Amino acid sequence: MSLSSQDSLSIAEFASLFGFPADAIVAAVEAQRQRRSGRQPYFSIRQLADRWVCSVPQVYKILQTSAAKIVNVGEGSKRKKVLVPADVVERLERARVEKMS
Repeated sequence: MSLSSQDSLSIAEFASLFGFPADAIVAAVEAQRQRRSGRQPYFSIRQLADRWVCSVPQVYKILQTSAAKIVNVGEGSKRKKVLVPADVVERLERARVEKMS
């Protein structure tokens, strides 16, 4: 059986081939699509405070009460650098939208 560049694999087959979990492949593909679209993949806490017009502690409180998944790219507690994935930000914003009465 010969393969050509036009053949395709399922995500599960591709993940198995390289020893990755399938959800890691899906996340990588989604991240690549975001980069290509020019959409910002992550937000810093300061960016969210500016975006939501609130304080940094309030952003942390919102993230904590919603049990949001965040990425800490810093080392230790003193060099903490928290990033929040764009899809988490969008989900939080959709959940917190209210109609004025």
